[in-house]
Amino acid sequence: MKQTGTIIKNLLLIFVLVSIGFAFGKYSVAGPRAALPSGPAETVNVYYMHATFRCVTCNTIEKMTKQLLESKYKKQMQDGSILFSAVDFQKNEPMAKQFDVISSCVVVARTKDGKTTVFERLDKVWELLDKPDEFNAYISSAIDKLSTTGGAK
Repeated sequence: MKQTGTIIKNLLLIFVLVSIGFAFGKYSVAGPRAALPSGPAETVNVYYMHATFRCVTCNTIEKMTKQLLESKYKKQMQDGSILFSAVDFQKNEPMAKQFDVISSCVVVARTKDGKTTVFERLDKVWELLDKPDEFNAYISSAIDKLSTTGGAK
């Protein structure tokens, strides 16, 4: 009986030590307290906000947006001053609420030190899908406005 108690005590001690190790590891180089990679303190984020179920049109809007960014804003994409993300607004409710998103759209947002300072929701991407030049001009206008003067909303 005494030997069983010793085994249980040792197992509990090992469990505690492993738990402490994981707790410290969580805050090591890759953890939340690690220094963030250096890059621009102010960025323009282009989000393609989509629903969980994505139709052909939704995928086309994302593709056209990415193509615009990769061609017209290649340098800014490479230096990290413009970032692109596709976000499922049904799974990321806080972001959907922040940008008032209820259907698929493009959102252009300026962030400073990781916080959104201003944004513009581009709902007309659906209407301009068959007009690539107007589609590109619409998105470019928002990006240019937010990357230089502070822009909308």
